Amino acid sequence: MRFEQLKRHLEAKTFAPCYLIYGEESFFVEEIGQWFEDRVIPKDLRDFNQTVLYGSDTSMSEVVERARQLPMMYEYTAVIVRQAQSLIRQLADLEAYLEHPNPQCILVLLIHSGSIDKRKKIVKQVDKLQGLYECKPLYENELPGWLETHLSQHNIAMDVEAKQLLLSFIGADLRRIKSEIEKIQLAIPDLTTIKLEHIEKYVGIHRNYNVFEMQKALSAGQLQKAVGILNYFSENSKDYPIQMTLPVLSSFFSKVFKYHALSNKAEAAKALGVSPYFIKDYQNAARIYSMKRLTRIMSGLKQIDLASKGVGQVNSANSTAQLYQELSLVMRP
Repeated sequence: MRFEQLKRHLEAKTFAPCYLIYGEESFFVEEIGQWFEDRVIPKDLRDFNQTVLYGSDTSMSEVVERARQLPMMYEYTAVIVRQAQSLIRQLADLEAYLEHPNPQCILVLLIHSGSIDKRKKIVKQVDKLQGLYECKPLYENELPGWLETHLSQHNIAMDVEAKQLLLSFIGADLRRIKSEIEKIQLAIPDLTTIKLEHIEKYVGIHRNYNVFEMQKALSAGQLQKAVGILNYFSENSKDYPIQMTLPVLSSFFSKVFKYHALSNKAEAAKALGVSPYFIKDYQNAARIYSMKRLTRIMSGLKQIDLASKGVGQVNSANSTAQLYQELSLVMRP
């Protein structure tokens, strides 16, 4: 169940008596927790009916004690436990409570952990009550959709190229994407559409030297321009670490390889997980890069990635400047 589906359930007040919200994507864990804090109990009644605890400062017995309390002047009481991974070993203490939970309490445990033992009785109990929710990281092709939803919730639009540049530069760091959008909105309160120049000015991405422009240059066969951008990255490696550049290049060339292999090119945008607006870039790139050449490039990228992480022979040759130089050589015909 994705976050939007969960929110629809909550907005309809189809509450489970207990929620275990867990997963690798801490951004979603925090967002859901904030939703419960802001939406379940009316603001003027929260002092009486809403309790926010922190796992490191409490025990499961105290959580259960709070959950058994009845609401005052409202139909529900909410008990929200942040950083509940500190109580993971005490989860079994909830079993008896969930046999006969307080029907007027919504208990929420926010667990910043990538895994939870689903074999445990307590986890099965919560799952049966439809309160188990895993917050998984988004796949690359899910990012544009998430960004579109986030923007629409804040009544703001963003140009297609601005979206591509922002996502190419930041990647799947949802917390930072949200922060950068808020920064732009604070700078221009009446802004209705975020454009390329706003991303450049407020996020700090150079208009001509960024991963988006590099990808465009590669798709157009402008190797000299792409190498020039890589040289700029190398000279400004503090702002453009190679660990940020390599995933973008790997993703681009992998998509070009996948485009080659598609039997139905009409479905390319969907198959590659990109906007139809950019599919022409992959069409052009497929004409320039044969599958044999792409295989060589992707193998080279993998070796550079390993070297950047200190795998294999590590020496002064593996400096950022040298790795960027090797990256330029890998992409040559």
